Amino acid sequence: MAELSDKDIIKKIRNGEINYYSFIVKKYTTSIYRYIERKLFKKDEVDDLVQNVFISFYKAIEKFDERKPIKPYLFQIVQNELKMYYRSQKLTTSLNDNIYLIDDRSQDNNIDDYLSHLNQEERNIFQHINKGYSYEEIGKLFKKPVNTIKSIIRRGRLKIKNIHEKT
Repeated sequence: MAELSDKDIIKKIRNGEINYYSFIVKKYTTSIYRYIERKLFKKDEVDDLVQNVFISFYKAIEKFDERKPIKPYLFQIVQNELKMYYRSQKLTTSLNDNIYLIDDRSQDNNIDDYLSHLNQEERNIFQHINKGYSYEEIGKLFKKPVNTIKSIIRRGRLKIKNIHEKT
């Protein structure tokens, strides 16, 4: 039997012969696996990402232009999967995290010492938070969108957290 081209395989899959999808998987798995493996080093996560790539391609196969090669399209999916993976692994601090400024180890430190490490805008916003203002109210006072206020607060909390961890 003559080897089918990618274009022919895509046409057969679209015509309901989904068993032909295994030809695509067999043909491209090794190169995709090796590429992801160089980026991650965790075998079980590499396997998951490779599987996700082929699932994503299968879901998009109806929109795929069979005149174009499959490999670049698959590697674009790989890039997107890697971005999503890295984002999921990124350490974050919630906007609602309570950062306690004073504990038993640092009785000498007070809130003003920590706030002195912030810029003037961050200090003003934190002072309004301590007075019980909501993010929306602070946004109106500073004439900034609520998401900008949240970002400033997050950056300030991270600065305070880093200072606190050093003491």
